[in-house]
Amino acid sequence: MRIATGLLIALLLSLASAYADTVKVVYDLTTGDSKKIEKHLISSLEAVAKYYKDEQKELKIMVVISGNAYKYFINDLKASPYKDDKDAIEVQEQFRHRLQQLNDVFGVTFNMCATGMKARKIDKNTLYNYVHAEVMKSVYLIYIHLE
Repeated sequence: MRIATGLLIALLLSLASAYADTVKVVYDLTTGDSKKIEKHLISSLEAVAKYYKDEQKELKIMVVISGNAYKYFINDLKASPYKDDKDAIEVQEQFRHRLQQLNDVFGVTFNMCATGMKARKIDKNTLYNYVHAEVMKSVYLIYIHLE
């Protein structure tokens, strides 16, 4: 009995330490200002991801996209409501590469509010392939805490 209890306690402690090494963060992205996205999202995500990688801790980052930020996650701007948006067109190539890298290298997940997409008539097929858009923003904001 003592052995079983000891094993159970060891298992629980190892699970607790495994969870302690996992850090979760959600970025609620609503801005349509490319300079803010560059500074406060992309550069910040790169720095945070590198820090936790160096610390050898698992980091789960989710970016929830809504508001005026949709335009920066659309692959085919010509087939979107943002086809004439000069700012989106100007930064698209730069952002495309860096956002893809955040997804590929650091596992950052990008989730777009499906409700806002419908309101803006954004077709899911125009998004970058790493952007998910299945549910509304609130569900994504809650979801990461349940993982």
